[in-house]
Amino acid sequence: MRKGERTATRILDAAETLFATQGYEGTTLRQIAAVVKLKEPGLYNHFSSKHALYEAVLHRALNPMARAMGTHLDQAAGLRDYIDLPSLMTDLLFEHPQIAALLQQAMHSDNSSAGNQLVQGWLNRLFKRGLQRMVESQPPDQQDPAALAIDVIALFNITTGYFLAQRAFESMTGGDLQDPANIARQKHLLHRVIRGILVH
Repeated sequence: MRKGERTATRILDAAETLFATQGYEGTTLRQIAAVVKLKEPGLYNHFSSKHALYEAVLHRALNPMARAMGTHLDQAAGLRDYIDLPSLMTDLLFEHPQIAALLQQAMHSDNSSAGNQLVQGWLNRLFKRGLQRMVESQPPDQQDPAALAIDVIALFNITTGYFLAQRAFESMTGGDLQDPANIARQKHLLHRVIRGILVH
């Protein structure tokens, strides 16, 4: 990468962490600039505003997720084909584990924050498409959108909640949830859970 691209990546990394820990409203461009050792005006060489920077943080992490999930959904012929979807989502969140906090913040907010509204837009698209494809994959006499929506929300919470539990895991074991062996355990658990939910 060129110097400008490296700097933009460092800004995105710092912003992702601060937005996840402090929220959109609680994070300032000055704080982000301090982490990457830039003066605040230097950020504007890469991002026109805090809103634009937040959009870029979300796009970098969620666009690959949306593409991968869209491909998986399009290829699924029935509910059994969704078994690997939470595992795929885990792999994508592993690349940007802070995004799990942003997703959960938006799920539990009153939606008044500009940042939460952006995340809600992503979630609404992902949830609607996923739910629609799952309903369509059921026989007409078994299509129950409400029941499937509860399944989708449960799997979403199990998948994203894993990346929010480092403190609890460390207090119990002294270990790291992002250790590859623990990621493999989580994916194995997800596989068993989704089989229990979707395969009757």
